[in-house]
Amino acid sequence: MKNKTFTINKKFKTQLTTAILSSPVVYIPHFNYSYVDKALEEICDDGALGFTTTNIAEFTEDGDRLSFENKRKDNDWDKEISGLLNVLIKNDPEDDEILNDKVIFLIKNFFTLFSDQKVIQRLQYFAAKYEQGEYDERMTIILVSPHAMEELPPEIEKLVTVVELPRPTENEIKDFLSPENLPISKQFEFQEDELRTALTRTLQGLQQYEVEQIIHATKVRTGGKLTEKTIKYALEEKKSIVKKSGIIEVVDTDIAFDQVGGLENLREDLQRKANIFHHLDELAKVKLPLPKGILVMGMPGCGKSLIAKSIANEFGVSLLRLDVNRLMGQYVGQSEGNLRKALSTAEAAHPCVLWIDEIEKAFAGANSGGGNDIVMRLMGHFLTWMQERKTAVYIVATANDVMRPEFMRKGRFDEVYFVDFPTAKEREDILKKKIDHYRMTEKQKEIFDLTSIGDTEIRDIANAMHGSDNPKKGENDGFSGSEIQAVVESVMEKKYILYIEKSEENKQKGLPANKIKVTKDDFIAETNLIKPSVMSNQKGKKDENGHTEKTSVERIRDLQAVYQFRNASKV
Repeated sequence: MKNKTFTINKKFKTQLTTAILSSPVVYIPHFNYSYVDKALEEICDDGALGFTTTNIAEFTEDGDRLSFENKRKDNDWDKEISGLLNVLIKNDPEDDEILNDKVIFLIKNFFTLFSDQKVIQRLQYFAAKYEQGEYDERMTIILVSPHAMEELPPEIEKLVTVVELPRPTENEIKDFLSPENLPISKQFEFQEDELRTALTRTLQGLQQYEVEQIIHATKVRTGGKLTEKTIKYALEEKKSIVKKSGIIEVVDTDIAFDQVGGLENLREDLQRKANIFHHLDELAKVKLPLPKGILVMGMPGCGKSLIAKSIANEFGVSLLRLDVNRLMGQYVGQSEGNLRKALSTAEAAHPCVLWIDEIEKAFAGANSGGGNDIVMRLMGHFLTWMQERKTAVYIVATANDVMRPEFMRKGRFDEVYFVDFPTAKEREDILKKKIDHYRMTEKQKEIFDLTSIGDTEIRDIANAMHGSDNPKKGENDGFSGSEIQAVVESVMEKKYILYIEKSEENKQKGLPANKIKVTKDDFIAETNLIKPSVMSNQKGKKDENGHTEKTSVERIRDLQAVYQFRNASKV
């Protein structure tokens, strides 16, 4: 049986019809050429514009697919299009039979043409003559290509009306997943509604073509039936689509909130937010807005990245990481196109958590003028998207340095949190979790003897992890979470090496391997080795003019003193 496809979106048809009647050049940024063909055929069948498919002249570089009978198949692609534009400009039907009764000129996969300045100039001239009323109002050049609209040459950017293919709505996906197209397996008939709802939610945010491809792939693996595995396979396929962007990374995480030491206020707030994410379908019914996300600002190595991973796990959604270093492109419009593509990919994967690590680096230089126009445009587009997005993309942005005020105001994020270095109590909590990591498996218990490390010893070790020899300096002057982890890992690595050496000696003597004892003194000795270089002790240095340049730690403390963000910890 032939696979069912989506019907043409009514909104897209209306927008395309309007564009044909009001613009000389229409750009459709998409790869699904057959969908555009079908939309044009339906517009013709409706009869409202008074032309049929015989009034469409199609140009395509490969010349393989014959969707319209007036397809041009000249081998010299560049000359063919250039000739078309030349004929249009002259507006002389006798010059070329192409103008006989032709209204729409459909050009696909055309971006190579823009390397020719003459083509751009002729498009400009055609648009000018159209605006002067020299053509039928229906006369339109429709360009279709998968390139982002930001990549259009600036000379024609203002001449073009962009019509984007909308993603299918929830109801459209439900209709596509009808029993006729995807029958339920008999053994799962009792949970059919639940499975169809879950599958619909998984496919939300994708393009129609992508939904069709995913369902086709899952049907191959499940014998054409809807089963519990259909949801799993669909999610796998969706992750593959996300990975293709090259800018967004899918991060697998199984970190739970209880694995994060300290940051009690932040964890408690997010546990409540998780309840909302588990009932997203009901938000619209009670007229509540979607959760926006959080900005976590503070000291390096204090659990900000760990929080991002645990949020996705707690919410039960995918974690996507935006690599800001991959946004910047070498060509005009490429950076903006990359950001647009990244955000579109995130929306396609909703519901999800979008993790933007060190977000301040993404828009570094936005305070300057002149050569940072690209950064300013990126920032403007990103802020607008944050404010207006309608999909369940929960942003977790982390920053280790001062941010622009535009990012920190209410409305962008649900909350902005300040993360300081751990308090004495939090150091205990973090240290206990890190040490307990080596008590989990039977193999670990065969190697490491941690029986002498109890709550009292952990408290003593944590107290040794203050940042200076002056305990009165304050609670938040000690080791960061990453520095605590570094101490634990270094001690355990040294003990494991010792275990290997002792095991080899015992093996030669015909004796079994012995456990290696780990003591409080081992951790304190390692702590004292790295204490002079801990981040909380960083101080700005004076330059030759006597001015002190503050460290990022000092700048963050100054920012918190001014803005008084919600403290992620209970102090």
